Amino acid sequence: MYSRYYEEHKADRNDLLGNPEVTFQTFAFDRANIRALRRMDLERESARILDVGCGTGAGLIQFLRLGFTQQQMSGVDISTERIEQARRALPLADLRCESGDAMSYGAGDFDIVFESTMFVLIPSDDMASRIAREMVRVTKPGGYLMLVDWRYSKPGSDVYKAMSKRRIAKLFDVGGATSVVAREKGALVPPLGRALSRYAPSLYFAVQALIPPAVGQMTTVLRKS
Repeated sequence: MYSRYYEEHKADRNDLLGNPEVTFQTFAFDRANIRALRRMDLERESARILDVGCGTGAGLIQFLRLGFTQQQMSGVDISTERIEQARRALPLADLRCESGDAMSYGAGDFDIVFESTMFVLIPSDDMASRIAREMVRVTKPGGYLMLVDWRYSKPGSDVYKAMSKRRIAKLFDVGGATSVVAREKGALVPPLGRALSRYAPSLYFAVQALIPPAVGQMTTVLRKS
């Protein structure tokens, strides 16, 4: 599924310097994540962070800008090539090439367990459930799960499965194993968001505020019971 995704999109699709369509999409992602982190009761100097499906480390690099250190960061990804890229960018982080449904970390090892645009690419309910259970397992009691994902499926595609409120509740046993702390609005649905970012960036956040259904990406914070 990941191979199909990267074959479908050009290499510069998310290039901030080369593609103006992604500028405000990225700003919206970042703003939602910062607002979500503000809702967490954390000791920033000691909190341990795990990125499940970390890819090249872009999600973890965001935490660097917010005052966390590489030594606080861990990540797993199934792609050897992408883990090697992440290790070059974050040589002091603990980055492992392994599947999110069978991680080698201990129970309750992390204060924040994070994923970004992973579950939308996993249409298999069985696989998604196994990964979600592992994410909850490695989160410490009272710790947080931070889900940065798309709430709509892609029309006509058998790959993209919406990370809706209902799906989150089912995967993460909301009301049982976890509870909802926050939901923050992020990027607009890609066709609209990318067009506004290129041609009318001053309207981007106005559309986000005034037309809630146009928001495609949400950052959801759960707390482990």
